Amino acid sequence: MSVDEALVMRGFWGARQESAKAVADKLVAFTARLDGVVGERVSWTTRDMRSLADPLEFEQVVAAAFDENTDAPHLGASQFYDGSAKGLEAASIGMVVGGYSDSGNVKNSIVVKIRSADVERFGAAVLRAVVSEWDPDWGDVTSSSLMRALADAQPRGKPIPKMGYMTYLSEARAQALPDGLEKHLQRLDNGGVVIGSNEKDGFLTAATATELAELLRSSAAFAATPASSSKL
Repeated sequence: MSVDEALVMRGFWGARQESAKAVADKLVAFTARLDGVVGERVSWTTRDMRSLADPLEFEQVVAAAFDENTDAPHLGASQFYDGSAKGLEAASIGMVVGGYSDSGNVKNSIVVKIRSADVERFGAAVLRAVVSEWDPDWGDVTSSSLMRALADAQPRGKPIPKMGYMTYLSEARAQALPDGLEKHLQRLDNGGVVIGSNEKDGFLTAATATELAELLRSSAAFAATPASSSKL
């Protein structure tokens, strides 16, 4: 990846109704895990520059986001936070959470972007934090340049798993993987897998990611998330 672009860690899941308090608790736990990954406390602010220094402030901001979404509460609430720390050039969290409609329009997600001189060291650890705290259907570690490189193999916009430098698949997806991929897999305690974490340099190359994307796009492991449930 380019040294001047952000590394992006993402998680996606389907319909899952959650309270503002439950989301706030997850967010507090998640940001605490990010502190451990970065090696120092990351300071988070809302886009209108409100500082989030303790759990109560997170809870108030998340509750406000849910309260503001009165027109379409079934589609979830959107939240955006900017982070700063000495070891980071930039960081952000974007979330759409709490959506529960079975119309197929729900796209619950969390997207973490980090820019740093040694950004590659964050990929696996942040992805694992996403998996642990948000229980996604699938997730990945990617960048703008990698998404461009794989554009023909996996067009943007389709609500299906994507290959990244690393890709997480939940348990049902992991069980649907074809044989022959074991050398690329790391199996997790929750039954899911991370594709790419066994690579020698930690990340899949664009060429290998393209090869796997083409192999898996017709696999049941890369089917769309069911509209009526949070995971395959």
